[in-house]
Amino acid sequence: MKNWIPTKRKLVQLVNGFLLSVANAKIVRAFPETFRYRKNGTRGGMDRLTVSNRLNTQSSEIALRSATSDWFTFDQIFIHEDYNLKALKRYPEFEALYAKFSAAGTPLILDLGANIGLSGVYFHHVWPASKIVAVEPSEDNFAVLKENFGANVKLEAMLAGVSSRSSRLALADPTAEKNAFTTKAMQPGSEGGVQGVTVPEILARHPESEGYFPFIVKIDIEGFESDLFAENTDWVDAFPVLIIEMHDWLFPGQGTSSNFLKTVAKLDRDFVYLGENVFSIRNDRSVVGNV
Repeated sequence: MKNWIPTKRKLVQLVNGFLLSVANAKIVRAFPETFRYRKNGTRGGMDRLTVSNRLNTQSSEIALRSATSDWFTFDQIFIHEDYNLKALKRYPEFEALYAKFSAAGTPLILDLGANIGLSGVYFHHVWPASKIVAVEPSEDNFAVLKENFGANVKLEAMLAGVSSRSSRLALADPTAEKNAFTTKAMQPGSEGGVQGVTVPEILARHPESEGYFPFIVKIDIEGFESDLFAENTDWVDAFPVLIIEMHDWLFPGQGTSSNFLKTVAKLDRDFVYLGENVFSIRNDRSVVGNV
């Protein structure tokens, strides 16, 4: 605890940690460093907020379903900034890549398991020149995601699940918490469900020939990563940064992270664990010169 300064933010983090351990709850409205947010009221069971970035002019209107896990997701993304690449020592490389890709075309960010789109909005605030493609299989989540994306052409939403092959997917447990939906493959010929799309299929819609450059892929698909990395994984090294939450803790004994670990073990990439996420970073630095 040396040099620990009891700021409001740190005090709230300390209390949150205690409450999570004893009551599975926490104070959501902590004190963010990068973002400001203001609640504008509640309508139709939705809390309406304005979120703005202290470091630039980006501002967004977002909706959260009242008294749901949406607030916990908001806390993770905009307050604790789980996807903040500045926490990594190689951040100057990412800035250089972003500048290079932006000068030549459009950096491409994939948000696989997008929930209600807060991570996509976050990436838009931090990397505003990027095209963000968000994939979410839950129709309930997707409806809120579409509202949060609005008419912003930089934000594209797909009602689908991500898979290692084209398929039909269904929610494994539609009664799960709203930030914990996972998918399962349906039998061939089954009706219903959502389309299972592959990452190569998404990339084919946004090819480098049209100026799109893979930049970041974020993956939070509640255990279905076991399928995503089972085959057809050549796309992984196309992304300089891959962020994934793994779920062996949620599905003990099932080895849901095994296929991902086998995939990245064959590649020249760093492996950094921060909070709930693994950051897999490509080690080919030739694209950014001597940075």
